[in-house]
Amino acid sequence: MANINFISATLRLKYEDGYDEKNEPIFTTKSYRNLNNTHSADDLLAVAHAIASLSSQTLSSIAKQETSDIS
Repeated sequence: MANINFISATLRLKYEDGYDEKNEPIFTTKSYRNLNNTHSADDLLAVAHAIASLSSQTLSSIAKQETSDIS
């Protein structure tokens, strides 16, 4: 039977950072590394909104990126 072992996780906040000459949005991403796997999705969402409230840019999306080892 295969096992999945958590290695690391990153919280990625994507912000809308203006518009280009074609009037399409330009995005920037801020990453917060070294998350552990004990945090719930609700916890991460609350933290992401708290961090985003400190920015003048509009928050576009929130993502959690995980790295795991399968053995």
